[in-house]
Amino acid sequence: MEEEFNELISMKRSRKKPQAGDVFVIQPLSGRYLYGRVIRTNLPSNDPLIKGWNLIYIYKNMVSEPVIPVERLDPEQLLMPPEIVNNQGWLQGYFLTIGSTEITEKDIAPNYGFWDALTKQFVNVEGNPLSYEPEFQGAYALGSYGVVGRTVRQALEKNQVIKAYPKFYI
Repeated sequence: MEEEFNELISMKRSRKKPQAGDVFVIQPLSGRYLYGRVIRTNLPSNDPLIKGWNLIYIYKNMVSEPVIPVERLDPEQLLMPPEIVNNQGWLQGYFLTIGSTEITEKDIAPNYGFWDALTKQFVNVEGNPLSYEPEFQGAYALGSYGVVGRTVRQALEKNQVIKAYPKFYI
């Protein structure tokens, strides 16, 4: 039997493909939202599972209304490492786009990379090897809203925003 996903609350489904600069929200708790941002779309990669998908950030600031933030979203305030995701978060309604802003150099998180389990090294988003161990580390794999939800839950538990597993919203 397949386990039901319950890490994020579904809001509104959308067939519109995400665009670089899109600001979206996720809802890990009832009436509480975290901002996310699409940094790149149509990723180039030698890995066919990564190629063509999206690089997103999820930020620490939790808000009670899904409105575009007045202040700039700061890449120094990431809740979790950048994630490579498909479009299912939007299609299933777990990611809700609320606006769009231009991506600038200030919006790119410093010092992030991905662990490539096949090559056993850190790589950039295109899959090219890094010569250093990055501060923000994710897996070089295609994620989904489920991966984002579980990672967000773990980060919120670690920061004692929510109580530990199994259910954290009502």
